[in-house]
Amino acid sequence: MQQPRGVSVALMGIDGAGKTSLAGHLRRAFEGVGIECVEVGRKPAVRAAGAAFPGPSLERLWLESWRLLFGGGHADGRPVDAAVPVQFTRMSSDEIVDQLPEHVTGVRRSGPLASLWTEYTIDQLVRAEAVEPVLARGAVALSDGFGFKGAAKVLGIARRLVDDTVTDAVLDRTAALVRMAYSDPFLQPDLGFLLDADPERSYGWRLSQSGRMGPAEDLWLAGRSGVESFVELQRSVAADLRSAATEWGWTVLQVDGRPQEETATEAVRIALAHPHVQRCANIRLDLAEEGL
Repeated sequence: MQQPRGVSVALMGIDGAGKTSLAGHLRRAFEGVGIECVEVGRKPAVRAAGAAFPGPSLERLWLESWRLLFGGGHADGRPVDAAVPVQFTRMSSDEIVDQLPEHVTGVRRSGPLASLWTEYTIDQLVRAEAVEPVLARGAVALSDGFGFKGAAKVLGIARRLVDDTVTDAVLDRTAALVRMAYSDPFLQPDLGFLLDADPERSYGWRLSQSGRMGPAEDLWLAGRSGVESFVELQRSVAADLRSAATEWGWTVLQVDGRPQEETATEAVRIALAHPHVQRCANIRLDLAEEGL
């Protein structure tokens, strides 16, 4: 019996929406019906590739996406991007965040924009070299993020930086290009979930997770931080995500204060009823019965 193509599943939502928790519920649900489920994304792709292609390239691109994000900003006369190592030595995002100053000035719009397109390049590599092999063997490729969310955040930050050589008109055109780029069927999942969360609720949840905000989670790059800047940025991102999810036909899950278990139960029900998932589950059952 021929192995069916697997299913790609992606989650999208503002920071603190509960994507990682939901991914865990979905993974257990898929495995519970006998379907192999593999977590895919930037970090897993780097770990899986090691020294083979595209591992070293992903590492270098990841570092440069961080360096570019800071856009030449300074703090106390020192460039902020000094926090980004020259070589990828199994560094983590937390290691970079730990070294960042409380305040930054002079961030140029060109940096975050270049960072955005660098991350898009990473997403192309991950899809081709990490996701597609998983699908080819009939498994579920599960990602707790989708690159459009990060792009929407970076654009939201860039709009709040001082208007420089990168004008608002450039940002408008970039936003349209980014939306089109992530609409490409090559990057779109078979099943997409948007966790539509309230930024004020998400702030508390995100803070409880790590005790701090990341550099692109509020408006720190634009000289503002704290709950108000988080809510302002994430609210604009949430609007972009809702619009895109509607266009793409993604399932929208309201994260409105109900217990996470209820949201997870709804997502699992929808996922297991998806025709591609049912096909994979049935084929796996048939193979098991045939002793294959």
